[in-house]
Amino acid sequence: MNIASQVKQYLTKGALTKAHPLLVSWLQQDPQNPQAWGFLAELNLLAGDKSKALKIISKSLSLAPSLPMTLQLAKTALLAGDHQQCDNILKGLTLSTAHPLSASAIELDLAANLWLRLNQPYQALSLFEQAHSLDDLNTNISLNYAICLKMAGKIQGAEKLFESIIKQQPLHELAHLSLAELKADKSNTIPIALEKALEKKPQSQYLNYAKALYLEAQKDYKAAWQGFKLSKETVAQSVQFETNAHHQFCLHRIQSSISEKLDAFITNTSKNRNQAVDPIFIVGMPRSGTSLLEQLLATQPRLKALGELSFLPQLLNIKAGFYKQTKLTLSDTPELLLKQYTQLLNQDNKQADLRQNNIRGIDKQPFNLYFVDVILKLFPNAKIIWLVRNKFDTCVGNFRQAYQVNSPFHHYSFDWQHINALYDDFIKLGTHWEQTFSESFMRVDYENLVSEPKTQLSALFHFLNVEAEDDPLEFHQHNYFSATASKLQIRQPLNTRSINKFKSIYPTN
Repeated sequence: MNIASQVKQYLTKGALTKAHPLLVSWLQQDPQNPQAWGFLAELNLLAGDKSKALKIISKSLSLAPSLPMTLQLAKTALLAGDHQQCDNILKGLTLSTAHPLSASAIELDLAANLWLRLNQPYQALSLFEQAHSLDDLNTNISLNYAICLKMAGKIQGAEKLFESIIKQQPLHELAHLSLAELKADKSNTIPIALEKALEKKPQSQYLNYAKALYLEAQKDYKAAWQGFKLSKETVAQSVQFETNAHHQFCLHRIQSSISEKLDAFITNTSKNRNQAVDPIFIVGMPRSGTSLLEQLLATQPRLKALGELSFLPQLLNIKAGFYKQTKLTLSDTPELLLKQYTQLLNQDNKQADLRQNNIRGIDKQPFNLYFVDVILKLFPNAKIIWLVRNKFDTCVGNFRQAYQVNSPFHHYSFDWQHINALYDDFIKLGTHWEQTFSESFMRVDYENLVSEPKTQLSALFHFLNVEAEDDPLEFHQHNYFSATASKLQIRQPLNTRSINKFKSIYPTN
């Protein structure tokens, strides 16, 4: 095994103390090797030194690295929080439809994933399509392409790809889940392939969730609820969400407890803050209507939907178990993150500055509810909309959703009691922000929004100081990308069918 393979293996395993001396020796022998510098950047990122990793990336790029290494550098830059450098690296590559053979299928797939993380879904979709055309037997590439098609609303193409993946890999859990999300409502039976997969993996989170969706569509609600519970039980034991710790964290947030380092950063930033930046934030508990409201607002030419951005959680160093700390802390690259966050909130998909046209970005990261005080210190002209839906509908919506275990925010969602506790904490926290920041913070009830949309939207546009130009109720006609759990619902006209949809059907304990 050569030195590059050894280093890569150690980095993959997280064995940094073994990788480091090999890299030092490698660079002593060949100080102009871009691959060695690229691995050193990755090592520093894994060690938690993002600033050093970004400096080393620049060194590696100056040495004309290969295409695979360049893409890896772009990925490392993104993970280190430098979205602009990742964007610049990708733009410098020849990865367009005019040159589909300039990269391998795996390289195109990686580039597409990076573009998707950069909130550039159309560029991502084009590259996913190219990658799949070069290697349609690679199930990972097919899965990524299918998921992107689903996000784009191209449902038939996505369904065919998920079915193809299952034929190749009958135990592919995510393919079964994704297909169920698209086809359960149109099916009278549970697919045989899914039943066979469950025989082999009876405790699988995704397979049990997929079966529950089919059972729900068949109105076998008792069995469906048990399926949802089974899909959560194993995960709940591993994530171990602590309701009391979360409650205490929200109480500390009400007191606006932040670390001295974060306080100093905010104070320093406020001296140079851009008063022209007036972004919109949509917050609230997941499944409360945040995606719907985002799309309603984004029908207006001066408002731009940006999806659920990760800049603020990254800036505040949010990781799994974050709620166990008493104060918000700060990442080690806050200036970089805030600069790029501010730029994104004032730019369109082509990254062209549109401040002269007063384009306002919408960040609908629902968990930004935790950070309202910080948001308004960083962006004093921001407007924050808090979506609230009735407790039962919200909690059922969260329980019947298969969230990823690696999300730092969703560990509450694997237990019915934990979901209910988080709802109560959010109501208390949101009510506090509403009372404290009444001019910048507005509560909107989901039930009122869908029952009386014209009245509610009129009040919202007044709050946002926006003069409506296009009909927001035509939102479902727009070709929006959506990566959220509401990706299918936002393509339907506004309706009240989800109000009390499962009342008296699913249990409350």
